Amino acid sequence: MEAPLDQIKDLARDEVFATLEDRYRSGEFSRKLWERMGEIGLLGMTVPETYGGSGGTPAGLAEAVSEFTRLGCDLGLALSWITHLSLCMKSIEYFGTREQKERYLPLLASGRWVGATAVSEPGSGAHPAGIETRADESDSGYTLNGMKIFVTDGPVADLIIVLAASGEAGKGKKELTAYLVETDTPGCEARSMELNFLKTSPHGELSLSGVNVDAGSVLAERGDGHNLISKGAFARERSLVTVAVSGLCSAASKRLADSYRQKYDSYDFSGTEASSWMHHLSAVEVYRRVSTELVEESFLDYERWKRSLGLLIYLGLSYAKWAAWIEELTADKKLDISFPMDIILNDMKLVLVGGGLLLKEGKKLYM
Repeated sequence: MEAPLDQIKDLARDEVFATLEDRYRSGEFSRKLWERMGEIGLLGMTVPETYGGSGGTPAGLAEAVSEFTRLGCDLGLALSWITHLSLCMKSIEYFGTREQKERYLPLLASGRWVGATAVSEPGSGAHPAGIETRADESDSGYTLNGMKIFVTDGPVADLIIVLAASGEAGKGKKELTAYLVETDTPGCEARSMELNFLKTSPHGELSLSGVNVDAGSVLAERGDGHNLISKGAFARERSLVTVAVSGLCSAASKRLADSYRQKYDSYDFSGTEASSWMHHLSAVEVYRRVSTELVEESFLDYERWKRSLGLLIYLGLSYAKWAAWIEELTADKKLDISFPMDIILNDMKLVLVGGGLLLKEGKKLYM
């Protein structure tokens, strides 16, 4: 059954937030917390109970993610959860064979394993035309060679979906196929990357040197890696990130308000300042509700999500402006930025990075 919301709130407040400062300072990905998340069903939300998941709806998942970041203030751990579930687990659920589902989904849902997806490469990012990682046919299946970067959960992952070029698709395009690679396979090596933010979510480079996988490692059909796996998976991930950020913004709003009251004894704003404050706080609530609809669309039908691209671009760019407003307000009013505001502000860099990527999408869509 879907994880109870009260249990999720208790975990976020009593275990995630309570340990956040120490974990952030040390840059720790907590296996203990990860397993606790698996125990109460967070990692397997929306995945059928038949395969070890906890079931539930995309809307229920969206609410859980929002409350997790609102009370836990740990955007890094939330991002690890989001990518594990939306990129790795749901791709296997939707497109995997029965054998792949039975082998991997229970391990991933329980928290015993961590899942990741590797698409981006040096020099080309996630653009399909720039993927140089190759999968060459061998006597036993395929041999993978290449390099991936910015792999969320890469350094701690037990299973990684790797997007690789498996041939030519015609008209000068590459045939892209997704492969399930267990990270203890010889030739598979992950190294940590220092991002300077999201310190509780490990990111890394993935080196594939003569990695041999059998024919049963192909996820979906050969050549489906970009259209079925990559596009749909990232639609799910980005919609959930908007929900996670809405929760973090709510946490920041409360702490800013408390800090303002302690410093100035009242909320006696005047003129445009009051209007700006109300606009930003009410916008966060609107974004949370709209983001839940995006999650539902992307989990049920990513083609439908594509028609909502303009909405996602608007949300992403709005969050970037909201993050800038928080920084300006805290600096102008000299508000308290000790824990957890220092961590919240640092992790808001994800919003600025995401806003830059969505700006590129917006230019292609509108200009």
